[in-house]
Amino acid sequence: MSEKPTSASYDALLEAYDYFNRSLFGGQLPPVLLTYHRQRKVMGYASIGRWVNNKREYVDELAVNPEYFAKYPLMEICQTLCHEMVHIWQAHHGTPSRRGYHNAQWAQKMTLIGLMPSATGKPGGAKLGEWLMDYVLLDGAFHKACRQFLNQGFSLPWVDRYPIFRLDLPVLAFDDAGIAVELDHRLNPKAQRAVAAMKSGHAITSTAVTVSPPVPMSWPEPVARDLPPDFSEPLAHFKDSPNDAFEEALLLELNPRTRPKSGRVKYTCKVCHIQVWGKPGLNLGCNDCDQVMREVI
Repeated sequence: MSEKPTSASYDALLEAYDYFNRSLFGGQLPPVLLTYHRQRKVMGYASIGRWVNNKREYVDELAVNPEYFAKYPLMEICQTLCHEMVHIWQAHHGTPSRRGYHNAQWAQKMTLIGLMPSATGKPGGAKLGEWLMDYVLLDGAFHKACRQFLNQGFSLPWVDRYPIFRLDLPVLAFDDAGIAVELDHRLNPKAQRAVAAMKSGHAITSTAVTVSPPVPMSWPEPVARDLPPDFSEPLAHFKDSPNDAFEEALLLELNPRTRPKSGRVKYTCKVCHIQVWGKPGLNLGCNDCDQVMREVI
């Protein structure tokens, strides 16, 4: 064996990360530390500032589950990678919400790169919340970038011998009407499937909340692209934007909470995650990371 399996395996993931960083994020994302994990029914997760070196330089972890490599389409593996890359983008260039919550800013960025958030993994699912999947928008930025990447010959050189089972179902993207369109091995629409979908009579109305796709009639078992909040380290868990404030107010109305009797609140640095307690409304900063410390929700 001439190649080193560890290098070959991780180099492929790094190639994918760098490619999508350039093509979908304009090279805005920082370097990350890529790892593998085997959490059941979780394809990947991001953990911000999880690693540190002896110079106190912090780097984010992006983990993927290799048990999905052998049986799941490469497009779905890349989908997972890009889902987590949006979390990394938001941590460095946006305003994440409380622990594990996918907020409106995150959903908007997902849509901009061509992935539609959905609690069900298909049209009609909630776009905000704790546990979200996504689906590919036909001819969106991700679809075009992934098609080019895979047609250039990208592959995963090593796969798990005991993979997660997946039904032999078509690879799908969804058009503007929410209709499922089957893709061929080059990620181009299959003409007969696209025509059948357009003639099927399935249409979105203002009152519809789900769509019964004409292709296929069976769906893969839902798989999360993130760890649930109890397992994942935070991206950052504070309220800062108008969208987050509105969402938090709505949640408080449904599930009222009160501040601790002491009146103190917790503040955190989104880079090193150091925490301090103090009265509400303090203007605090982390001198080590040169970051404003935010009130934790």
